[in-house]
Amino acid sequence: MSNQSSPLSRISELKAQIARLQDEAVRELREKRKALAEELANVDAQLAELTGTPAARSAGRARVGGGGKSIPLQELKTLLEGALSIRKEGLELANIKTLATANPHLLRLGGKGAWPTVTLLK
Repeated sequence: MSNQSSPLSRISELKAQIARLQDEAVRELREKRKALAEELANVDAQLAELTGTPAARSAGRARVGGGGKSIPLQELKTLLEGALSIRKEGLELANIKTLATANPHLLRLGGKGAWPTVTLLK
């Protein structure tokens, strides 16, 4: 039995060591990302100073999942009549898809990718 417990304990030790190394790698990468973001902010500030224009604000990370706002059908129709971008308006895609599916006589989904096109049918 001691023959089997030794390899099992060694495997446990190696798993713990791998977990520690992964944690250390994640920490190092986060520190590197933070340093790069600070350096980029400094470069943006220098560009703004030289050009006389305000530094462009970073959009940051893309949001995953929610985060958008849900709107009623009437408001969506008004936005589409004005040819405004649903993505730029920060709308919730799931809500738009639900409205388009529930109202195929008014809205048509098209295109491919994460942000399909929505057409208002008249």
